[in-house]
Amino acid sequence: MNLFQRLLFRRLCNEVPVDGGEGGSGAPAQEPAPAKQNAPANGDNPAPAGTEPSKTNDKANTEPKGYDKKPVSAAPEKYEFTAGEGQELDKEAVSAFEPIARELGLSNEQAQKIVDVYGSTIMPQLVKQQADAWQKQVTDWAESVQADKELSSVESIGNAQKAMEQFGTPELKEYLNETGLGNHPELIRIFSKIGKSMSEDGFVNGSSENARSTADVLFGDSK
Repeated sequence: MNLFQRLLFRRLCNEVPVDGGEGGSGAPAQEPAPAKQNAPANGDNPAPAGTEPSKTNDKANTEPKGYDKKPVSAAPEKYEFTAGEGQELDKEAVSAFEPIARELGLSNEQAQKIVDVYGSTIMPQLVKQQADAWQKQVTDWAESVQADKELSSVESIGNAQKAMEQFGTPELKEYLNETGLGNHPELIRIFSKIGKSMSEDGFVNGSSENARSTADVLFGDSK
């Protein structure tokens, strides 16, 4: 074997491994090591794939139960209310209150307590406020008439009295006096105009009546 053949043979031996694989080391190829998995922070071993707990089930288990259930209503089929001593039930007010009491689920006893408070405390206070407001209005009317020189004059009062005596009934005089409407400036004004348009016969001189209020002169005594 000459020198060229030796070199060629040596080169072939170096390039071709004995076991037929590539490379000249002849060592068997090693399989790559599996990737190292990161351990959980809490130190627990990870669960095998496909065995993770369902998040849907966890959510269902952690949600509070019973909130979707409506409370049992204590409202009766029909409320039976009783009025306090010396009082009467307002049918319209009761009709408006019953649906609210039923919506709130109030028992008959609970609803009756509200009715009692309304009848004994709230309603009397409302009535008193209305009466005070009306009395103030009547007083303001009387003061307005006294401040009006035309309406409070002897002639104007006499004319109004003459018209009332001619056309007014005892019932009207009583009503105007009790309600205080007799002090209304416009009512006195219209009666005064009516009396002025009437005949001058029987004109009432109001000089002796001027000390009394206009309403008293016109409507105070129907007899």
